[in-house]
Amino acid sequence: MASGTMGLQSLQQLIESQFAGACVSVDLLRIASSVASPYQGRVALSLVVDAECCLDRLYGGYVSDWICGGQWNRMLQFLASLVQTLHAHNLHLAVFFNGSLEPPRMHEWVRNQLAARSNIYQVLRHLHTKGTPPPKVWWVPPSTLRTALRLALRHLKIAVLSSVDDHHQEVIGFCRDNHFHGILAEDAEYAIFDPPRYFSSKQLKLTYKGSLETKEFILDEVAKGLNLNPNRFCVLAALLGNFLLTDADLREFHKRICEEYQTPLNQPEGVIRAVASFVRELPSNYNLESVGAKVFNSTTDGRVNRFKQAVNYFLNGTRDQYGRHKNSTLLRQHNHHHEGKQKHGNVTHESKARKLASEAADEEQNEIPDAVPSSGDQPPEEVIENGGYVNGGSQPQGSSSGSSSGATSPHREREVWGGPKSGEGQYQPCLPPVAAEVLRTAYERHRRGLMSPYMYQLLTQGEIRLPVVLEDQCHREVPNIQLFYRPVRQMVYAILFNLHHHTFLAEKQREQPHEKTEANGVANGSSTASVSASTGSYVPPQSLNGSGSVNQSNPLIPEIKIREWVWTAANPYRHPEIVVAAAVGWPVPTVHRLWFGTSMDDKKRRLRAFLSCLHADTVLMLNPEYVPQHLLILACVLRYIMAASQGTILQKQELDALIVQAFAMEITNPNYLQDLQLTKVSARGVQLATLVMEGVETALLVNDACGSPVPWPVCCPWLFFDGKLFHTKLSRTQSVRDLHELCEHRGDLIMKVEKLRKAILDGLVLTPLPPRPPALAQMHDPAWASRDFLNGPFNINLPGGLKRGGQRRGVARGGQLEVAGVVVSSWVPNYGGPRGRGHMGPAAGRGGGVVPTQNPSQRNGHVHYSTRGGRAARGGRRGGHQATQRKQTSAASANTPAASQSNGKASVNSNESSDTNRGVKLLTHETTQAKVTGEEVAK
Repeated sequence: MASGTMGLQSLQQLIESQFAGACVSVDLLRIASSVASPYQGRVALSLVVDAECCLDRLYGGYVSDWICGGQWNRMLQFLASLVQTLHAHNLHLAVFFNGSLEPPRMHEWVRNQLAARSNIYQVLRHLHTKGTPPPKVWWVPPSTLRTALRLALRHLKIAVLSSVDDHHQEVIGFCRDNHFHGILAEDAEYAIFDPPRYFSSKQLKLTYKGSLETKEFILDEVAKGLNLNPNRFCVLAALLGNFLLTDADLREFHKRICEEYQTPLNQPEGVIRAVASFVRELPSNYNLESVGAKVFNSTTDGRVNRFKQAVNYFLNGTRDQYGRHKNSTLLRQHNHHHEGKQKHGNVTHESKARKLASEAADEEQNEIPDAVPSSGDQPPEEVIENGGYVNGGSQPQGSSSGSSSGATSPHREREVWGGPKSGEGQYQPCLPPVAAEVLRTAYERHRRGLMSPYMYQLLTQGEIRLPVVLEDQCHREVPNIQLFYRPVRQMVYAILFNLHHHTFLAEKQREQPHEKTEANGVANGSSTASVSASTGSYVPPQSLNGSGSVNQSNPLIPEIKIREWVWTAANPYRHPEIVVAAAVGWPVPTVHRLWFGTSMDDKKRRLRAFLSCLHADTVLMLNPEYVPQHLLILACVLRYIMAASQGTILQKQELDALIVQAFAMEITNPNYLQDLQLTKVSARGVQLATLVMEGVETALLVNDACGSPVPWPVCCPWLFFDGKLFHTKLSRTQSVRDLHELCEHRGDLIMKVEKLRKAILDGLVLTPLPPRPPALAQMHDPAWASRDFLNGPFNINLPGGLKRGGQRRGVARGGQLEVAGVVVSSWVPNYGGPRGRGHMGPAAGRGGGVVPTQNPSQRNGHVHYSTRGGRAARGGRRGGHQATQRKQTSAASANTPAASQSNGKASVNSNESSDTNRGVKLLTHETTQAKVTGEEVAK
């Protein structure tokens, strides 16, 4: 849904608030009982749902714990109740997701993402200061929400579709082609298209009394409220401001007509009524050229052409113009199809798209109901031109032509992209062609919502847009999440475009000079490359023209470059980042064989390719005794997090919390999870949940690229993750002593957790981290000043069980902090007096770590410690003796030349010292007030 700041979108708000009779409350179940559909031969109210307008409604409405990372089982329970109610009352839905890039709407998408980023900042600030769920006004979709909804609706046998070229045009086209009764959405563009009936998705509410309530927009009443003929709504929409002709383009015009009609310029209602008055006074025989000249006071202004494109775009979606536009589009596709056959005639594919070898051929047909958009013709043939695929169908017609419900056939756009520019803005992705069968299968699966929408976008346009996520850009406890998973995506690009296959062919040609000479002769005669339709093999040209690029180290291998739109503080969607594909590390088969190979070796290679991308290609990962099948996705994601970060992100207790919640019986009990109360929501827990769920999204992308070696029923996130349950387990890790207490002493659960943890950490060499202290920036936060440190969210325990206001037990000792032989901090002994509020005194951690008072060593913005002697820190039996020995050993080693040299290096640059020199030694010394007897030291 577009942002509310645009003039056209403000019309939606005006309809809901100002026009009497234009917005009425209805019960969809009552309407369904009185509607008969002669086209489908059954009594049913059929509606098209634009999922992008009601993500929060499909999630189950606003719930305060959405921030925790996603309550997927409760979402599934709500959708199951909704579907059961719909079936009981003969109400049929088809849910549309936006799977298209829509380059003309790039500015609109960026504006929406920046607004979401602003909400995320407010949410994290709220969590840091109050530790409670944020208010509803800051709601942003949880990570993986769209994918979870697609899987849930597929599980519940609801028709799921994904747009290909233009989302709004395909939704209204699908509604008209399949004779649906209306649209359930919340976007003013649909009001301009004049659908059969238009219902509000924002007001959709499933009540306890068994009704499905919402509001219906009566467009005839809207016309009366504006005193405007409905056939002029398209001109009104073009002059209010839209994705083609923005508010900035129309600012002078709006100012002029508001002064003329004496309406307030700073209020959307005033601008809308002024524009409506201007359109109303246009002559009956007006033409768009003269109207554009009157609006912009010039006939040569470039905005005049965009104004005409905007009017034609909205006209193509209306009832009167839709059939004419659809027929003309099909005629252009038919002519272009035959021209392609006569001109090229080398690659023809008349068969239907193949099913993936990893899925049953009839499985998907039974899962998708009969409400599937009909394209009206067979997918046209694909040919290769200038080293890249071109559709047999028509090229994208731009924003002025729209698209029919069947969208366009599989294609790769070749025109210069019209969004925000990168550098000079003329970079074209240089990608090798994709096998026709692969492209057609990707198109069909994309259109039916069976595949990640990123797949088709990558194969056809070489571009991917990654939305903002719940992460804190100020306190980098967790790295930039989208950049963290970029190495995985780079291997996905290599798999999709057969990087290993091209490398193999290049090496083979280099070893055969005479064949290489013959190939050069062929390349000089023709710039096209050859494709085998049966195997999808590709012979790269010897060189590419100026529109592409080649690998300088080996000119036979084309460079696979993808445009990634990722939000960073340095680049908030100003330009795309060019990302080069990275080899997987072993001879990966072509994507054609990965998708359609049926032998046992093909199945093994599919699974190996999936595991390799996530650094999880180990023996234990495939052992069901260690990794149950429904936890394979989660295990691979956690394995990648631990391997890619070398253990610097997840602490041991956080990893245990993630594993325990996945095995917990409560994860499948949505009623229990709904009643579960959280005492505190931590910002770190929110970011860790986002990191994991974005990893799940990436893992599902890898699974689709590798031919779906992991069956989709075990990819559903409600099988292994619940954000609320994870926060509960995470908070418990701060109070329990070990895994046994976290698992409530259940032996079977402890064994499962330890086995899965072993599989995740198998073969990894990690740097162990103690319980995390508060960030230094948080220590000065007002929330921390009013909170006792020992009762805060971190696992810091004093020897002898010393708590706030309690008396000390055991020996009163001071201490000093020594880094590489240099004393950087010291503290006086604790005599057991009561602690004041905001006390920040140092304490020994359970794992042997300490809370520093000054100069802690830092890496990547975090405080890190190398610990030893955990029993000594807890006052174990040999604690005093071990501390005395370490003190004597360090004093003796400090006099050696090697120790002096290492101390000098540490003082010059502590960040460049090795992990051994970076260690922190806690030395305890006896004080004058606390006398330590020989018996106490022995203990």
